[in-house]
Amino acid sequence: MTDSFDPQQQPQPRVPGVRYRTETRTRQVPSQVFGEEVMDEEEYDVDVPVPPRDWDVVLMRFLMAVALGMTAVAAVWSTASISRLLGLVVASTAIAIAAASLFELLWIVCLVAEHLLRGQPDRAEPMKKAGWFAVLCVVAAVVVEGFHEHEQAAGIVGGAVSLMAKGSWWVVFRVRQVKLRRPIAMWLQRKMEDTAAAEALLGFKQRIGGRQAYAALVFGEDEFAAAQAAVQAAGQAQPLPSGQRPDASGHPSAPVQQPAPAPVAQSAPPVPPVPPGTGTSAPAQAAAPAPAPAPVPAPSPALAPSPAPAPTPAPQAQPAGQAAPSVPPVPPVAQLGTSIAATVRAALDKDEDMADEDLVEHVRQVHGDRAKLAETVATYRRKEMKKRRKTA
Repeated sequence: MTDSFDPQQQPQPRVPGVRYRTETRTRQVPSQVFGEEVMDEEEYDVDVPVPPRDWDVVLMRFLMAVALGMTAVAAVWSTASISRLLGLVVASTAIAIAAASLFELLWIVCLVAEHLLRGQPDRAEPMKKAGWFAVLCVVAAVVVEGFHEHEQAAGIVGGAVSLMAKGSWWVVFRVRQVKLRRPIAMWLQRKMEDTAAAEALLGFKQRIGGRQAYAALVFGEDEFAAAQAAVQAAGQAQPLPSGQRPDASGHPSAPVQQPAPAPVAQSAPPVPPVPPGTGTSAPAQAAAPAPAPAPVPAPSPALAPSPAPAPTPAPQAQPAGQAAPSVPPVPPVAQLGTSIAATVRAALDKDEDMADEDLVEHVRQVHGDRAKLAETVATYRRKEMKKRRKTA
């Protein structure tokens, strides 16, 4: 490390209780050579304070080292024990060892997934349960192997090896992970969701761009551009108004009208009785109250005749001096014309030895001038000649 020379700079005094280490550095100092001033490098010592040792980091590294060592021992022990049990059903020892290693690899994979999902408790919980289930499967397999060899005590003790290795990682995770409050956890979850959405969008953009480039290279830029124009024109087709359906001829039909409900007949009001003592005499039939008419049941909708469909109303005549409302035209669908590749193929059918300049001029007369036309024509000619050489 080279520093500039400062003649007024004084070494800083040491602080009591702070550890220092001595470092040798270089600096530029002026010197005289034959009366001319030049800059020369000079070494000097400086005391650099050493930060205190972080025992939390040291102990955490110790825990990680112990957990990794126990996992390695448990993997070797359980694989050796379970492979002897699986060797009874397979003749190859290598196959038995490979199958036995899957028991330990399963809970190790779940352990790694649990660590990667440490900030998402809902997603990490299934990994934690799956890891403990895998460890129980390893313990059961080792115990069964011990009982098979008539060594029950050795099987039970040997099954606890993987259980202790898994427990060491449980201790490590309990020390490293801090339980977050619900607002902080939700905020982190939103941040991860936004980042994941951005990554997914970029990935889909890359995939779409790659497929577009591949289609333009294989089918030609002109055909690909015409196909895109046709797709966009079809997507801009005018939708039918609400309530209309196309008939057999493809034209929209009139909206279907529901039949009006039949009116319900109402009963006549009762006749009030005639008070006695009025000077006029009435017949006996009039003195008696008239019987109330029986209620008329409403006709059933199923038995009522269906009304005739309403005819389509004729368009009303516009008053003089008022223009008819304009109907937005349906955009035409782009038609796929002859591509440059087809033009080149047709020209080569007539004369395969046509010069490149003549071929480019012929294509320019058919399709017009455009950027990089010569390169496009040369590419199509090379592909066409390669196909003809293969089929020859």
